[in-house]
Amino acid sequence: MALIDRGPEVRLRNWFDRPYDDAVAAARTCYSPRVIGADEVTDRQRRSIGPLTYRAGHHTVYQHATFELSLSGISRQLVWSFLHSFPFYNTEQQSQRYVRLDEVRAHLPPALQGEAREVYVEAVEGAWRAYAALASRLEPVALGLLSELWRLTERQSKAFGRSVAREAEKRAIETARYVIPVACHAAMIYTVSGITLHRLRRTAAACDASQEARALVDRMVAEVERID
Repeated sequence: MALIDRGPEVRLRNWFDRPYDDAVAAARTCYSPRVIGADEVTDRQRRSIGPLTYRAGHHTVYQHATFELSLSGISRQLVWSFLHSFPFYNTEQQSQRYVRLDEVRAHLPPALQGEAREVYVEAVEGAWRAYAALASRLEPVALGLLSELWRLTERQSKAFGRSVAREAEKRAIETARYVIPVACHAAMIYTVSGITLHRLRRTAAACDASQEARALVDRMVAEVERID
């Protein structure tokens, strides 16, 4: 088992067609007798209304446009301490309970060098070996308990037996996952508004995985700037 860390991977999945114009149109609507459309925004309004509303703290106009991103190659520590540390997001995260972790995929801090790096890598790889061994030992135990619970010996259905076996495997890896370090990679779909993305960029330095957070947010911002 060798540790794999290719850094954060980010892809913009869905977005508003004209998010900045939509924000300016929303700002104009506050002072209009009717709702303003994004296609009515002029170049002059983009240059004036957009910066004015942002600097004035009228940030609700930047919450309408949301960006749905696929994120992978990020540590679960970063997810817990940064991406999920506030209420203004929506996410669906890969489960450690139901996905077997066959590859050693975890965050390797670039600043770690020399002996410290060797100790870190060995600890992570050792945790994965323990996970595999523990899951292997737990699976027959879980199968025995579930077979007794579901009276498997009294049933004729082979399909049901296979279903119980799969459930035993899930229970085994669900328990074994507790030896996996918080550096373990996660993958998710993550949706935030434009203003939240601005705030993430500003607060990346304040979390306890700041170097990893900066690298991730830089990629998230770059993906959004591709389209707006």
